Amino acid sequence: MNPGQDAATGVIAMPSRKGLLVQVLVALVVAAVVVFFFVLPAEYQIDPTHFGKITGLTRMGQNNSLATNAAHSYDKPFRTDTQVLTLGKGENFEYKVRMKAGDVLVYSWKSDGMYEYDFHGESDKDPEHAISYKAGMGDEMHGSLIAPYTGIHGWYWNNKIDKLNGIRLKMAGTYELIEDFSDPEELEAQLEKEKAAEAKKSEKKK
Repeated sequence: MNPGQDAATGVIAMPSRKGLLVQVLVALVVAAVVVFFFVLPAEYQIDPTHFGKITGLTRMGQNNSLATNAAHSYDKPFRTDTQVLTLGKGENFEYKVRMKAGDVLVYSWKSDGMYEYDFHGESDKDPEHAISYKAGMGDEMHGSLIAPYTGIHGWYWNNKIDKLNGIRLKMAGTYELIEDFSDPEELEAQLEKEKAAEAKKSEKKK
């Protein structure tokens, strides 16, 4: 026999209006408890009752959020480029690539001597005002950039010492080349020079 069924008549008794209202209120209370104690801390990092912190639900939600934000996709293929140039005393050069907001650039440049440098970018919306990311004096620099805006991004080098200095720039990412100044013969000579230097280091270690 079903609960609420009259034994004599077999008719199922419907709950009264008051009883139905009580059931709805109980269901709403249960739903509110689930939302405030479980859903908000785990999914939205909102923990008004501190139950999520005590049980570790907020930490679980943070891990899920980090995992979701860690991976990025792009609408163009990954590329790599190597550029080589030489500057005499007092000469300067500016080299940039084009990037959309959110594009990534991983770079490494190294020179034979000290250069004044400025790594900067110019937004398409305000091309007259450059934003400097990093500037100083040095003979090498390694890092990455996630473009904060659509525009051109790159380096300015100024040779202040009394001799010719070569710069080798390696890049990888989702940028577009504006110009390619790499000389295949000069690049090959630079590669051979680096191989010879590595061989000398290996011999010294032995």
